[in-house]
Amino acid sequence: MRVYAVAVRTGGIEKLSQEAYGSLEAAQRFIESRKPCPEKVREMFYQDGEGRKYLIHDLLVREDGEERTFWRVCQKYFDDGRVAVSVYAVKAAEKPESTSVEGKNFDEYNDYFETREEADEWAENARNA
Repeated sequence: MRVYAVAVRTGGIEKLSQEAYGSLEAAQRFIESRKPCPEKVREMFYQDGEGRKYLIHDLLVREDGEERTFWRVCQKYFDDGRVAVSVYAVKAAEKPESTSVEGKNFDEYNDYFETREEADEWAENARNA
């Protein structure tokens, strides 16, 4: 579950709001309702005339056992020199272990990553092997 929390920084001290908001828009409405009215600097950052800074923190809250998305890079190295690489999304409570299998005509390696960017970088390196 994704929630948004608002932090207010005054004089170098940052305090996190006690409320969590279910959408970015709800967190922004909360900030905009403060007096004196803060002005938007960026989508997640506001500042008011008295020097207070309002920052919206994007938090991902997970319950124990809740499934997350991991990224699997499947690499097949064929005996004739070809390489096939695919990236898949995998839902699991914990990151799966990497595996390898020796086939009759190819070797297959499956590696798992927490972000799509890491998986894409790994896949690109495998394609250029």
